[in-house]
Amino acid sequence: MVKLLDVLLLGRARFHELSLRGRVMLSQLPANLALLLVVAIIAVAAPGKLTEPAFVAGQALAVLLLMLSGSLPWQRLPYGSFLVVPFLDFVPIGLIQASASDQMPGLTFLALFPIMWVAGSGFRPRLMVPLSGAAALAMVWSPLLLAGSPDPAALAGHLLAPFMLLAVGVGTSVMTLSGMTQQARVEELLAQAERRERLLDAVLETVDVGVVVIDTQGRGTFTNTKQVEVYAAAVPAEEDGQETGMMIYRDGSEDALPPEQWALERALAGERVEHELFRLGRGPGARTVSVTARDFLDADGERAGTVLASSDVTDVVHAVRARDRFLSTLSHEFRTPLANILGYAELIADDPDLSDASRADVHVIARNAQHVTSMVDELLVVAVTGAGTAVRLPLDVAVIVREAAESFDAAGRVRGIEVRVEADGALMVLADRTGLVRVVDNLVSNALKYSGDGTEVRLSAVREGQWAVVTVEDSGIGIAEDDLEHIFTRFGRSDGVLGEDIPGTGLGLSLSKEVVEAHGGTIECTSTVGEGSTFTVRLPLRGDSRSGPSPAEEARLIGEPG
Repeated sequence: MVKLLDVLLLGRARFHELSLRGRVMLSQLPANLALLLVVAIIAVAAPGKLTEPAFVAGQALAVLLLMLSGSLPWQRLPYGSFLVVPFLDFVPIGLIQASASDQMPGLTFLALFPIMWVAGSGFRPRLMVPLSGAAALAMVWSPLLLAGSPDPAALAGHLLAPFMLLAVGVGTSVMTLSGMTQQARVEELLAQAERRERLLDAVLETVDVGVVVIDTQGRGTFTNTKQVEVYAAAVPAEEDGQETGMMIYRDGSEDALPPEQWALERALAGERVEHELFRLGRGPGARTVSVTARDFLDADGERAGTVLASSDVTDVVHAVRARDRFLSTLSHEFRTPLANILGYAELIADDPDLSDASRADVHVIARNAQHVTSMVDELLVVAVTGAGTAVRLPLDVAVIVREAAESFDAAGRVRGIEVRVEADGALMVLADRTGLVRVVDNLVSNALKYSGDGTEVRLSAVREGQWAVVTVEDSGIGIAEDDLEHIFTRFGRSDGVLGEDIPGTGLGLSLSKEVVEAHGGTIECTSTVGEGSTFTVRLPLRGDSRSGPSPAEEARLIGEPG
């Protein structure tokens, strides 16, 4: 009852928040109040009407319908059964209109209350609205019909009011249905927005990235759990009863940053923050984070705040530093024995008593030791700078192929495998020698590895138009068609060799593919199981537009004047 009164007084409660019984009673109440006003007017204008049976019966029936509205358990009855009340309202309204219409001509329009109730309910409007119009017509015509044989002209003269009541009912029904459709759409959009909000909250709490959202006033509107966990390392412990400032440092520095240099403060000031490294805290519990900040806009395109994301990269930073230390140590450890190998190889090669065949073998040893030395130099560069600095020079592919054949000839002879080579001259390409030698050596090494004893490995380097084409063909175990698409992926090995006692990591071909494609070339393989495989490398010849560098850039790379 309190909520019902609150709705009537336009308080905070709303009609849809009432129970079904309360809504039915509130829908009936306006008609009863209007009939009570009629009693007051008739008491002044024509007191004698108050005692007429029809007038008394109408008022009594209206009160009975109000009591019925507030007493029946409508929620337990089939939905729509409450519409019996507005249809019954036509009876008391008709009785009062018939008895007092001579004093109050407009009493017919009291039927607006039940008609608007029926039309505004939205329940089966195509049926209920016409029925309410028919009830209004019956209410108007009933006195005429009960008085005897009515004159058709008199009946026609009373059609205007029911028609107007029906028109009001149709308009009310149209607006009600439109409002219900819009309400359903709004509720659907609200439900979608709520689902998306919950999904976003779940995602932000699931991802391993700290996220904080700041509005334009600098107030935090959202912070996920990961953000709290990461930045807990920057919160100092209490010292002498006082808490010091946040422990936020630039990576590699021991000087705490002032607040104005924190990523969040800089982002709020409009500065761009993109993957910057900061260290939070000190000692073993310190964390290294990569911070990125982005502004976001509201629906009007105005800046609405800032999103700051912090990725904990402590383990990654430690791993990279450990890798650099390992590469540096490993490279330095390799250089000493390699220098000894090269030195003694030169001494042996200078021996006048050395046969020509042995001197050729010593040259192979020296050339391969020099190649490994170049690789070690690359490792040193990576360890220091974190990136390779390979320089491309004019190289003869045919020479590299012949050198590879010489290098692997001894290994082939041990197993009775003949390494044959066919190479045209002057197949000049602009390439990184170390990378290109690594590609050819890897292909020849694989050909020997997967070939049977007493077979043959064939190398060729020929010109095809503007391409230098290198092929390495073997008569080994071959590769199944289903495995061909995987052999150039990292750690990809053919199923045919997994059961064999053949060592390998599955990295050689993937690295070879990277080197070839970096030079603007292609590498492919054709194979038949049991018959062997053929690997083909195509590289753009020097001066071809597909090779990439312009003449001026090529001159700069090889040290010639541009």
